[in-house]
Amino acid sequence: MESRKESNDEIKKIHKNEQDEPWPSSEQILCIGGANLDRKIMVKGTFQLHTSNPSSTRLQSCGGVARNVAENLGRLSRRVSLLTAVGDDAEGEFIIEQSSRYMHVIPLQVKGESSTGVYTALLNEHGEMIVATAEMEIYDQIRPSVIFENIPLIASSRLVLLDTNFSMNVIAATIHVCQEHQVPLVVSSVSASKMRKLPRNLHGVEWLVCQPEEAEAYLGLELKDDQQILDAARVFHKLGVQNVIIICSAEHVLFASQDGTHGQIPIPPVQQVIDVTGADDAFIAGMIYGITQGYPMEQVCQFGISCVDLTIQTDRTVSDTISVNKLHSRFQELYGTHSQNFVFFKGVYFKKKNT
Repeated sequence: MESRKESNDEIKKIHKNEQDEPWPSSEQILCIGGANLDRKIMVKGTFQLHTSNPSSTRLQSCGGVARNVAENLGRLSRRVSLLTAVGDDAEGEFIIEQSSRYMHVIPLQVKGESSTGVYTALLNEHGEMIVATAEMEIYDQIRPSVIFENIPLIASSRLVLLDTNFSMNVIAATIHVCQEHQVPLVVSSVSASKMRKLPRNLHGVEWLVCQPEEAEAYLGLELKDDQQILDAARVFHKLGVQNVIIICSAEHVLFASQDGTHGQIPIPPVQQVIDVTGADDAFIAGMIYGITQGYPMEQVCQFGISCVDLTIQTDRTVSDTISVNKLHSRFQELYGTHSQNFVFFKGVYFKKKNT
């Protein structure tokens, strides 16, 4: 028995990575949604419409909100699976092969004319997006039956992340199954147009992450300031969402919960932004890490911001430097050992005094 224990300990030493990080969590996180081929094109000089712009094409890589979140979580030593759709083509094979290093991939291969999704982003010299195109017809081929066929997988998950790449019916089915089996569900809006695919009954959504313009598109409201954004969060609460997180550009994150907890966390300035692609995906991965580790809502958001900070200072959609140790280190650099605490009173945010 002793020799077997020594052998197991030795195997663990061999397989632990160079950062000496923990083994992946035994509680599975399931990501459902997009897995695309990402192409980035950087414009040289000032971008001009209606004319040719000199540019440089970067290497293509794997992308898609659910897939990117899953890879970030895999790099954060979480046990994660990805349920997605890919075509019967070289791009699909590439995504499965590359992604399998960080997650268990459950590919829904679509035969025929539908090809693997492709996302192309046009960036300025500062790595900021000018415009992006998305070829995502493949996700319309997936039916709600896929979700019902995978109920055992969903029901056994610690948490589910759902993006809005699939059809309205698939999204509604996923929300229903998670609610029925009491599995915490995080929903990522992806974009204003895709946000509209969310059903009007959002009971079963524990966390909703979106931007103000996406909330506007869904609710049909104009959100000009933080008070209006907070009011919009309360509308989401009435529709069934437990916790709402709204990312207000690069300035701050606003959060609100049905229990009355709410506030604002400023996003610290970054010395050098190389590429913002994948920032929202990194935020969601960081917050899911915080959720599964049992942190309160404020620190969940701060872990999300810390993960973004690590990501946008690289030229990759998912930073290859992301790790548990680096995330905690950046968290402490930005927020210290104890999290900052903000409360909202009469339209103004105040920082609580330490007690």
